[in-house]
Amino acid sequence: MVGMMRGAELCRRFELSASGKPMQAGTQQRLLPGHVDRVSPTVGDIHEVANAFDDRVSISIHVYGANIGAVKRHVFDPGHSTEKPFVSGYSNAVLPNFWDRSAEVRATLGK
Repeated sequence: MVGMMRGAELCRRFELSASGKPMQAGTQQRLLPGHVDRVSPTVGDIHEVANAFDDRVSISIHVYGANIGAVKRHVFDPGHSTEKPFVSGYSNAVLPNFWDRSAEVRATLGK
């Protein structure tokens, strides 16, 4: 889920096409403070999000239903409907993160 706190974001969903063909873009939705958007394989999870403003920061909270440092995800090339796997991982050099399995999961992506 994505919860909008400040500013605004533009969100557009996509659907995969045949390999090598452009992805099908859905309508663009504007998320405002207080809006919540659902993203999942059952309602559509291929999407892009952008700040709706050029001159100010927008803030949203993204809630994942699993350990983001262990979930295999994908980046898509909308021009060709191709996908590239990745794992988000964590970015904290000060505190140890006992839940970060990103390196372990990344090692399985090519297999």
